[in-house]
Amino acid sequence: MKSNISHEYAEALFLLSCEEQCEEKYLFDLRLVKSLLDESPEYLELLHSPSISKEEKLSAIENAFSGRINEHVVSFLKLLCENNRIEYIYSCFENYEKLYNQVKRVIVANVTSAVSLTEDEKARITKKLEKKFGYKVELICKIDEKILGGIIIETDDTILDGSLKRKMRDVKEVINSDSKT
Repeated sequence: MKSNISHEYAEALFLLSCEEQCEEKYLFDLRLVKSLLDESPEYLELLHSPSISKEEKLSAIENAFSGRINEHVVSFLKLLCENNRIEYIYSCFENYEKLYNQVKRVIVANVTSAVSLTEDEKARITKKLEKKFGYKVELICKIDEKILGGIIIETDDTILDGSLKRKMRDVKEVINSDSKT
């Protein structure tokens, strides 16, 4: 149920952004709102609170975002609040981004490495992934020393595990299977 509701809200906002030819601007604004909410979770608690009137909540949204982001995105946030759907805000953001990525042919690739990647390495990975998938690729890089070396690349439906940890596990499995025969 939650995904249907958030998808419907996100789709309505996305269609509006397409009419205005501002899809990327709306995405930028939604990412800004998400970032601000992540930094101040108490703000979202205020918007959830049954002890705060709707008028106060709408005023808080207006004060926080009016003039900083597109007026339709502000109205979207207010609509969620007015309809007691503010708990769907993060899934609405996620659904909007999925719609944007589908239409703009963008794949988000989460790249995990043991050490920080250089700009040249990121560019080479991006180029190879764009060739493989036929889409524009947006990399999100993170570091996890537990993988020991190599990289792991994850998209919505693909995992490419080239980590040293995985290779060592594969070798261990081969050794263990040979010792059983």
